[in-house]
Amino acid sequence: MGAAGPYQRIVAKAHFAVDPKLAANRIISDIDLAPRNQKGLVEFSADLYMLMPRDPAKGNGTVFFEVSNRGGKGMLSTFNLATSARDPQRPEHFGDRFLLEQGYTLVWLGWQWDVPRNPELLRLDAPVAKRDGQPVTGLVRAEFIADRRVTVQPLADRDHIPYPVMNPDDPSIQLTVRDRAAAPRSVVPRNRWCFPDREHIEMPSGFEPGKIYELVYRAQNPVLAGLGPAAVRDLISFLKYGGAETQLADRRQYVKRAIGFGTSQSGRFLRTFLYYGFNQDEQGRRVFDGVWAHVA
Repeated sequence: MGAAGPYQRIVAKAHFAVDPKLAANRIISDIDLAPRNQKGLVEFSADLYMLMPRDPAKGNGTVFFEVSNRGGKGMLSTFNLATSARDPQRPEHFGDRFLLEQGYTLVWLGWQWDVPRNPELLRLDAPVAKRDGQPVTGLVRAEFIADRRVTVQPLADRDHIPYPVMNPDDPSIQLTVRDRAAAPRSVVPRNRWCFPDREHIEMPSGFEPGKIYELVYRAQNPVLAGLGPAAVRDLISFLKYGGAETQLADRRQYVKRAIGFGTSQSGRFLRTFLYYGFNQDEQGRRVFDGVWAHVA
């Protein structure tokens, strides 16, 4: 791979534990409702995928981190003109090898708990919030627009994992429809739709293409989704500043900087990451040295 030499592939599970009392973690929504281990820390994990020079001394000292979009990997096709792949191993998956010839360490980490149920996708494994050991409940708003006439719609975007309907027979659940975002909502009579299961809604007559449907229902067990950006923060911090407890420790001297890249939703992740203060780790050190929010 050019001056950087051969690369190695690391596929692993990254484990984290954060102190909910630290200021850096108070920005995580509902952190006080998370379960704690014996040390009082909140534990979680995420899927990790890395491509790095086998000899780190030949790398360029830069971690190029892509915020995974819906659990996938896209920067090789973006920068290397490669064929997209969830597990890049074949020559066409690396294209013209630009990033590798430059010596970047390429990193991906799962940050979404609700990506589709596919083992090839990167996901976050985070705990749910509990109040005094009891489930937390709340309202969920599911919005969808059909591009063709269908009778069944998932309650989450595309094939993502939704919050299941807590009680399908709840009379307070309401489905509305409108022609455009600013148009008034009209209530769809309950006898025109039903729940074939707790993760889908069905309308036998069909959902009209182009119409905006909105379902408001009660669900339970909210996931602490804010642990996603905390995982990214702590992984990049570890790669830059080290830690003697893993085999990557001897490589920290070769990682001098980190760049975050994200397209679309992932670019918005980076903007949010900066806005809420996740670019400072628990010790107050800088995480990303630069971010590239692409078409975000």
